[in-house]
Amino acid sequence: MLHSFTLQLKQTVSDIWLFLKNPKDQPAAVSSRSIKLRILLYVLLIDVLLMFALTGIIELVEMIGWDTGNTHSVLEMMRSFPVWAFLLLGVLAVPLLEELIFRYGLRFKSGYMAFLAFVVVITLGSFAYSLLPLEGAIGVWVILGMALVLYALNGDAVTNFLEKVWNKVYGVFFYLVAFAFGLIHIANFTDFDYASAAVLLIPILIAPQVIGGMLMGYMRVKYGFLWGYFLHASHNALFFGLALATMSSFEKLDLQNVNYTLQVEEYVRHDQTALASKFMGPDSIGFENQKLHDVILALLDKEESLVELDKKRHPYTAIDLHFKTHAASKDIKQNKQLVLEQLQEVYKFDVTYRLQQMDAWDVAITDSSLLATNAVADIGKSTVMYNEEGITCENVTLGELVGAIEKNFKVGLIAKNDLLESGKYNFKLPKGDFEQAKEDLKTKYGILLQSRMELADLAVVSFK
Repeated sequence: MLHSFTLQLKQTVSDIWLFLKNPKDQPAAVSSRSIKLRILLYVLLIDVLLMFALTGIIELVEMIGWDTGNTHSVLEMMRSFPVWAFLLLGVLAVPLLEELIFRYGLRFKSGYMAFLAFVVVITLGSFAYSLLPLEGAIGVWVILGMALVLYALNGDAVTNFLEKVWNKVYGVFFYLVAFAFGLIHIANFTDFDYASAAVLLIPILIAPQVIGGMLMGYMRVKYGFLWGYFLHASHNALFFGLALATMSSFEKLDLQNVNYTLQVEEYVRHDQTALASKFMGPDSIGFENQKLHDVILALLDKEESLVELDKKRHPYTAIDLHFKTHAASKDIKQNKQLVLEQLQEVYKFDVTYRLQQMDAWDVAITDSSLLATNAVADIGKSTVMYNEEGITCENVTLGELVGAIEKNFKVGLIAKNDLLESGKYNFKLPKGDFEQAKEDLKTKYGILLQSRMELADLAVVSFK
């Protein structure tokens, strides 16, 4: 049985190699679905072996230190969609769309050529409308319309001519399609720096897609469109399923020297129901299951209202971070800055500062007896909940209330330290109406917010 398997695998490799040496638009003389299914499984095995080898080469490139980008659109889609939706898109919908675009036209059909001509006319007409004045666009449309009419009137002659040319240029066309299929996947690296020397790595980065495109093209030409699609869908199902099953997290950074150790692991999917924690001590900093944005805010050590952070980048990225200094210095601020600088290198963002006039609010107690009616015995645990009904604070200090208001309304509050830490209270405020929240604080809790303008040092976090 092993001998038969080996022989058939060698035969499949040989058939693929002969086709790739001289691609021709000639289907295989095979009608049996069982034979096609067996060939599909052998091609899938060859595909998997090649993908592992090419992935190893890419990993080696990254180990050397060459930058290939840190965010990947597939990983972002894996994080942002439910598992069933991710698999539906990645295994069924996207492969079907890509096969229609890149490989349906690998077989010559007059109807396909007419459809392609129509698509080209519509595309050029759309570009003309967006790039030219209306008069120019109308002129282009007239010319394109006349060309389309001429094509329709001479469809048979054009088809015969294209069929003769087709066989002569088919090999070049096949490889151009495979390369185009690979090249478009460079867009998966959403922070790829096209202005750097990293562009030299593009052939390596897209090699898995180029090779995969050749194998899918082989299946499409030899055995039909559906079998090329089945190979594509099977490839994605296997590798996406493997990623979901084995990759709960992966290492982003591991630094160890005489001064400190720093490890960062990134979650493939952020489990918001799992326990999350953070710790900052004189010689160590730790974050568990924390969003990258929240980690950056904590390390900046500034009120959220004084940080301008682009939350469109890395919205679902969550990390574990462990830092410990071996040096004699126990400067927490210095350690935070060191960790922040390392994260900047990994996640490619800059932190700049600018002075900006901001509307700040002084916190004052105007009715201590009214505030006292909302005081509670300290149960050792404080909670702040945000929902559609509003902001509910239980067993919190005034400092924690101030933090909740700043986070929800993006405002800066100023209060004396002794006031912020005195007592524990329960509060309930509206979530989306700052004016109403101010009124409730005054009439229900005896807390007054008084406006004043001040020059604030704003931290701007911008991802590259």
